[in-house]
Amino acid sequence: MTGFVAACDCTLESEIKRSRFIAVVARVRDEEELFSRLGEIRKKYSDATHVCYAAIFDRTGNAARFSDDGEPSGTAGQPILEALKKSGLKETLVAVVRYFGGIKLGAGGLIRAYSSAASDALSAADKIVARPMDVYKLKTDFAHAKRFTAFALRNEISIVYTEYSAKVTFTLAVESKRNVLPILSDALQAKPDLEFIETRFIERPETEKSV
Repeated sequence: MTGFVAACDCTLESEIKRSRFIAVVARVRDEEELFSRLGEIRKKYSDATHVCYAAIFDRTGNAARFSDDGEPSGTAGQPILEALKKSGLKETLVAVVRYFGGIKLGAGGLIRAYSSAASDALSAADKIVARPMDVYKLKTDFAHAKRFTAFALRNEISIVYTEYSAKVTFTLAVESKRNVLPILSDALQAKPDLEFIETRFIERPETEKSV
């Protein structure tokens, strides 16, 4: 499992030679969600001349689709897809809605217009960073719990959930493949009561500190 970055929803409008270009960025995790979001966009802009798009709808970057939606072949969907690939984003849809303004742009002009609209919207969109994290349950006594909380923060160990009963049970998330056993042993001054649960993606805003 490797981490990836996805875009949050964003809409950005521009005008080129009286044609309006509305770029819509959306998070899509699979093909079903891709077509669902496209349906919403087409319904919202039902009077548009074209709704062209490109999407990478998986975590690896291997699953992709694009459409020129009636524009000359290669002038819309492919430039949008190239902008998306250049951004490095995954699980992301970019639809560019065009309202024709009466002036033809030519093939080169269309390529530049769609590429620019997509690139600008992708740059403007907030990002989500998804990283593979190993999830553990750690049980400790109340005497160690408060001290461990501070220790976890200093050592880039995320406390996802805390449960209080006879003991304190922390649900922890740490960078995948990181050997936390010696770190936790040092913190608790004893062999930790630690159980591995799973490896899963944990998402955070790109600007948020990892812990």
